[in-house]
Amino acid sequence: MTTFFDPIKHRYFLNDRPVVSVTQVLRDLIPGWSASDWYLARGRSVHACAAFVARGKNFEYPPEIAGQVAALRQFFAEVKPTMAVVELSVYSLRNQYAGTLDILTHKPGTNELMVLDFKASLTRSVPFQVAAYAQAYEDQCGGNIKWGVGVEIGEDGKYRMGTIMDIRIYKRKFLALLSAYHSRRECGIKETKEDQ
Repeated sequence: MTTFFDPIKHRYFLNDRPVVSVTQVLRDLIPGWSASDWYLARGRSVHACAAFVARGKNFEYPPEIAGQVAALRQFFAEVKPTMAVVELSVYSLRNQYAGTLDILTHKPGTNELMVLDFKASLTRSVPFQVAAYAQAYEDQCGGNIKWGVGVEIGEDGKYRMGTIMDIRIYKRKFLALLSAYHSRRECGIKETKEDQ
């Protein structure tokens, strides 16, 4: 299996063919707030900083995200997650989708793996998103991940950790959404202007 992620166009390729991303599926079928290019760029910067903080690296960042960087540093200092994987693109050959998980860590007090995703705000799509990343990781690397959590990283320098969820049912629900996404494409229902 060969994989490739184009960070400029935010496109994933599996065996030289483009595959749908987790965020494309969720954006299409669980509508919510749509971010402008400025907010999307800021989100990419915050996620890059999260990876640097997780790895204990020194880095520079734009002053516009100083609050989020402070929140990330506070989260890592207080929660002290044991990281198995940081910022990894995961691909499901079996289900033909991909995405990038923020952190694969251990559920506190256990050896069980948990997907942790940093968010600007905790929304209803978080369980589906972390479950999709867990499923793709399992399809690609093996294992069994049954826990997931979202962590809201605030502009005010504070973080809010969501409830740790059993995501096994959400794995099945995401695959149902993925099937619906592909069915909509087959029927000519387009997701974005780029698809039309």
